[in-house]
Amino acid sequence: MPLIPDLTDPRYLDEVGWFLYHKAYGRQQFGGSYDEERVAYSRMLLDEVLSYCGHDEPWLRDKTVVSIGCGCTGDLAAWPASVKIAVDPLLYTYQKLGMLVDDSAGTSRTVHLAVGIEALPLLDDCADLVICRNALDHMPDPTLGLRQICRILKDNAPLFLSVDIGGFPTPDEPIVFSVDSLKALLKEEFAIVRHTDDHLSHSGWRAGSVRILARKRPQTHELLDADQILQAYVARLAEREQEG
Repeated sequence: MPLIPDLTDPRYLDEVGWFLYHKAYGRQQFGGSYDEERVAYSRMLLDEVLSYCGHDEPWLRDKTVVSIGCGCTGDLAAWPASVKIAVDPLLYTYQKLGMLVDDSAGTSRTVHLAVGIEALPLLDDCADLVICRNALDHMPDPTLGLRQICRILKDNAPLFLSVDIGGFPTPDEPIVFSVDSLKALLKEEFAIVRHTDDHLSHSGWRAGSVRILARKRPQTHELLDADQILQAYVARLAEREQEG
């Protein structure tokens, strides 16, 4: 069973408390319910990502999309993708608080994985698109996070990043990026296709925000030796026969 972390710890209190506070006091742009607002943001994110990637909605119909660090915002609620996977270590907490968003009618159901990026239970080369929106600076180890994203992406598949830069570290946002440090980190695993750095920050204490479209460089995966495993199993069978 997933665990609910200590919500008196500022790292987790700041994450969960922000959503509760916004639900109670902070809604102002769309005027509807909190769920309606988050679905509207999902549509906005859909338009932004597809525009950045140069695709249209029909492209998603047979695609697997993974959202890393989704919070309870319902990043993929309005997306018409074939498979939608949302990953965040606090998703079980949000479920218990009744804060998850239903998917829009006519779209597939989002699969929620309440795990950290370091324990991502997805196979290699399974994702056609990964979205990491306002999450990379929340990770204790962004290098490990990007390696995991690279692992699950298909070769040459796009990664859409939205990352706050500048400012100062906080318990829930411990990493401070500059444009240069972010690009240097990405280039270890990805080719940067496009970037813009004139966006307002997601968090008020950051200096700004960057959008980046990157593509996974072709990778050589370490393969298991099937013949070696088979030979070991055959030898095991022979030992059992001798013992019997």
